[in-house]
Amino acid sequence: MQVYRILLLFCFIPALTLASGQSTQVQVIRGSIADATLKAPLEGANIVLLSLSPNLGTSSNAEGQFRIEAVPIGRHALKVSFVGYKDLYLNNISVESGKETFLNIELEEDIQQANTVTIRAKSDKTKALNEFAAVSARQFSVEETRRFAASLYDPARMATAFAGVNSSGGDGNALVIRGNAPNGLLWRMEGVDVPNPNHFARVGTSGGGISILSAQLLSNSDFFTGAFPAEYGNALAGVFDIKLRKGNNEKREHTLAASIIGVDVAIEGPFTKGYAGSYLINYRYGFLSLIQKLGLNVGDAPTEFQDLSFNIHLPTKKLGQFSIFGFGGLSQQAIAAVPDSNLWKIDGDRRFGRLDASNTGAIGLTHSLLLGKKTAIKSIVSLNGYAYREEDSRYERANQPLVFTRDNRFAEQNITFSILANHKFNPKFSLRFGAYSSIKSFALRQRELVSGKLTDRIKNQGKTNLLNAFAQGKLRFSERLSLLMGLHVQHLYLNQKTALEPRAAWTWALSSKQSLALGYGLHSQIQPLGNYFARVIRGKDTVLVNKNMGFTRAHHLVLAHNWQFVPNWNLKTELYYQSLFKAPITAGRATNFSLLNMDDDFTIDALENQGRGKNYGLELTLERYWTDQFYLLASLSLFESTYLASDGQWRNTRFNANTTATFLIGKEWAFKNRRNPSALGLDLRYSHAGGQRVVPIDLLKSRQQGRTITIPTRIYDEKLPAFHRLDVQMEWRVQYPHLTGSTILGVQNATNHPNPVRQSFNAATGKIQYSYLAGIIPVLGYRVEF
Repeated sequence: MQVYRILLLFCFIPALTLASGQSTQVQVIRGSIADATLKAPLEGANIVLLSLSPNLGTSSNAEGQFRIEAVPIGRHALKVSFVGYKDLYLNNISVESGKETFLNIELEEDIQQANTVTIRAKSDKTKALNEFAAVSARQFSVEETRRFAASLYDPARMATAFAGVNSSGGDGNALVIRGNAPNGLLWRMEGVDVPNPNHFARVGTSGGGISILSAQLLSNSDFFTGAFPAEYGNALAGVFDIKLRKGNNEKREHTLAASIIGVDVAIEGPFTKGYAGSYLINYRYGFLSLIQKLGLNVGDAPTEFQDLSFNIHLPTKKLGQFSIFGFGGLSQQAIAAVPDSNLWKIDGDRRFGRLDASNTGAIGLTHSLLLGKKTAIKSIVSLNGYAYREEDSRYERANQPLVFTRDNRFAEQNITFSILANHKFNPKFSLRFGAYSSIKSFALRQRELVSGKLTDRIKNQGKTNLLNAFAQGKLRFSERLSLLMGLHVQHLYLNQKTALEPRAAWTWALSSKQSLALGYGLHSQIQPLGNYFARVIRGKDTVLVNKNMGFTRAHHLVLAHNWQFVPNWNLKTELYYQSLFKAPITAGRATNFSLLNMDDDFTIDALENQGRGKNYGLELTLERYWTDQFYLLASLSLFESTYLASDGQWRNTRFNANTTATFLIGKEWAFKNRRNPSALGLDLRYSHAGGQRVVPIDLLKSRQQGRTITIPTRIYDEKLPAFHRLDVQMEWRVQYPHLTGSTILGVQNATNHPNPVRQSFNAATGKIQYSYLAGIIPVLGYRVEF
């Protein structure tokens, strides 16, 4: 019934949208025009605002900058043209009263070098920002992290709407991409690899509870799900390549936001008048404990977090452009045990726990310099790292002191040096090459209660280095046919292991509406560091048995077809096959264990690189790009994910859900009031995924022993019931003079559908019971920009 009411609302709201005249409020559209390969500014590009009659227009100056004054509040369309380059059309540019609109525009050179140029498809969302990407890549915008229901300004949560991507289980944002474990995802920011940028993140994974990254700093960025370009290394599943926007370098602007999970404050502006440099800083303090006080189940402990993000742009006239960027996040949870044994009702009442989860940070200095007209160099120095602390203790008996059961402390710091060069030989051939070295310092200790004694299962500190180098080229035979080839190499100094990784792709435009692409890549990834230092007792000795583990490796093969069958509609089909090999499995005996099934933490066992895996599937994406205040995105993934362990049997991986599907739809209605124009947006999202893989419970033995007894020989044979969720979100934006106010109201899991995440045996009832994800979760927030 709730769904029907929402659909009825969709039908009747348009009747309320009676215009009362054109808004008198205006704002500025500014931006920069640059070459897509070298990022060099283009002087003299023509910019025309098509959505006004008569059209407004201007040209870019020597720095590639342009400015259009007195643009009415609302959504607009823009055309950019420059001799020798393809025309670019941008639709649905949002112009609001609170802040100026700044556009970073990159033009692709036309290989025909004629005055009459080819027009690129409007708003081509299938095309990544990275020009060396051919398959399994998508550009995403900040607006999508806000507009997609349940995304919460989080790139990872937004990405679960894309084909082949789903959550690993729980209410966090760890991603399973095409059946791969979440730790196969690489995070990159401004051209350098960074640690997992999420609050409440466990060690050895790429997700967490809430993103540290502020949407206030994000610019349009790329997301890859397979066969990615040669510049990306140390990843098996996917890549988030995050770009940051620059602050306004002409006037100060501010953002204040509050929601039921925390408060945000952002400020940006110029350093001095007449200087093109700028700063952009965001601070957030969060308190999920407020949701818990409302009676909603979002965790078993009070939680707090805070984070800071910034991007400082420092251009010079002759020495190139410098920038300083970074982020930092602190998060913690604490569970207090009940000292009075008379009040113990459940086992959790005896437990004391503390989690300082992945306190993470990164800071980087970049320098970009043009060398002549054909070469650009970017250098980066970055310092980043994380610290993780987890303590557990419990009352074993009444009137006795707490007994420690776990004391884990992990820390890792990286100093990264990176240099990247782009060289354009001519419009048909360009080359990108570079190298980056990460000096890793680490201190790892995993201490657990074993036979009544706290024992160090992992204990090591030291340094090592991971060196990466790559080269990749793009040859455009014609406007329709291109070839991309590259090579990546990695070397881990800890054990002198090396991996060579060839990459290649071919693209062919069948017509102005259809294209084919074939991509291949060999990819490699080191293991989470703690796995190299597992301490295994052999006789009277404690031995580090895994220090010589090599890279886990995978062949990726992708065939993609794009069809823009009518304007603003695109159907994308991808077939993929991934062959994983040299995955760590149990050494010396037959078991069903493989590191391919681990989504976090470290393993304490002797391992060898003899495991294998296979992921293959079909993905369909139907998309109606945001046009006329309406969008639609539907995706379907059918896949298999299996692995081979030391017992010689092929099995389902833990992440083999077999199917995922999403359906998103959104509409915006504009109210054109002369004084305070406003807009109401309504967004729906339906998500489906095959159930979580589990180890079957032996009900007879569980009843006999009064506890959960599983059948290990049938690991991941069964699935829990499938995941279903409907999310609804409404946003009301009002344009006041020099200020924009936005109210967001939403509901996650609007139908309160019970989604089981794990199972156990209940000794009291003698039956199997489920633990469920959170039910209905309200989303409420207000944001003001000025």
